Amino acid sequence: MSGTLHSVFFSPTSSSKKIARAVAWPLSQALGKELCEHDLTFPQGRNKFLQCTSDDVFLFAFPVYAGRVPRLLSRFLTQLDGGGARAVVLAVYGNRHYDDALLEAVDTIQERNCSVVSAGALVAEHSLTAKVGTDRPDAQDLKSAEEFSHHAAQAVLSGHAGPVSVPGKRPYKDLPPAMDIRPKTSDACTQCLLCVSQCPMQIISEDDPAEVGQGCIRCCACVKACPEQAKFFDQEPVLKIIGMLEEKCRDRREPEFYTV
Repeated sequence: MSGTLHSVFFSPTSSSKKIARAVAWPLSQALGKELCEHDLTFPQGRNKFLQCTSDDVFLFAFPVYAGRVPRLLSRFLTQLDGGGARAVVLAVYGNRHYDDALLEAVDTIQERNCSVVSAGALVAEHSLTAKVGTDRPDAQDLKSAEEFSHHAAQAVLSGHAGPVSVPGKRPYKDLPPAMDIRPKTSDACTQCLLCVSQCPMQIISEDDPAEVGQGCIRCCACVKACPEQAKFFDQEPVLKIIGMLEEKCRDRREPEFYTV
């Protein structure tokens, strides 16, 4: 088959990227398509326009935020021209639940003139606490993702128009009210500026990395990147969520896959 496999991911803490790559490479090989990556993690990637053709495959991997697709991806997805491409959707969540995110993503991409024929929900270490989904995706997860790629290839080749049936409800769950909560910085900071380079919103000051501007999405990229553990959240709403997660969401959840 001719055409390109467009592997698209938003991955502030690298989990969605790992899972996208675990699926995309064997999928491209199985379909005989050139693999092209599109990283939406930083603004320059999210501002690009992607136009596919009916010979292409569109793979989309994203972290679940509050049970939904991250809002900052709306512009990219709204401008996507699917061109009749087949699509595979991967929701990556922190071992609690993915709620309506997978359904929302399937609906959105289907509306952009793609035929979504395969989808999956996979687990990653929760961005707010390493005690939930610890060290995931692990080797078992990545093996499952690779195995899924072969089923996804069969779904692409089947000619089925989609969309694949996935769990979720319409209307989608309400998003929580927006809160201006930004990471704090301790005296352990050495001003290595890793947090500046890793922030997907690019709102951490190079002159003073303790200064975080408005627009934080609490992805925890800066927290996880800091070698001195100098970046942290200790605000009451965040601590409440962490407490709930560590109390109720530590039992291992397994990947779920869906094909037409």
